Amino acid sequence: MKTDPSSPSDWFMMAADRLEKADALFERFGSSWSGVELLHEAAERYLKGFLVSRGWNVVKTHDLNRLLAEACERDQRFEEFAAACRNLTEQFWEQHYPGGELDEVGEDYPEIRNDLERMIQLIMVLSAA
Repeated sequence: MKTDPSSPSDWFMMAADRLEKADALFERFGSSWSGVELLHEAAERYLKGFLVSRGWNVVKTHDLNRLLAEACERDQRFEEFAAACRNLTEQFWEQHYPGGELDEVGEDYPEIRNDLERMIQLIMVLSAA
C-alpha cells in the first residue's frame, strides 16, 4: 500500500497504528521509553493529519510544540494541550538518543495518554467538519 502525505486519512491511519502499539506495550510492560516514543509519534501524526486537512504543507519535524503552534493558528482550542505536548516532546528527546535523563521518562504515561486522547477527539471532530 502506498500512502500519500497530502491525505489526512493516511496520517490518521499511521497515527492510530502507533497509538495501538503504545497501548499494547503499556498494557504488557507498563511505562517504557519505547511507549513514550510511540505516543509521541502518534501525536505527531495526528497533528500533521489535522494540519494537512487545513491545507498545511508537510514539514519534516518531530517538534510537537511547533506542530501545536500551527494547530493553534487554526483553532485556539489546541492551546489546552500546550503543556502535554511540551512534556511529551521533552520525554521523546530524552529517550531518543543516548545522553538523556531517563529516570522519569514514561512515568506519567497514563496522564499523557489521557491528554492525547482528548487532543485526538478534537482533531477528529475538526477534521470531519
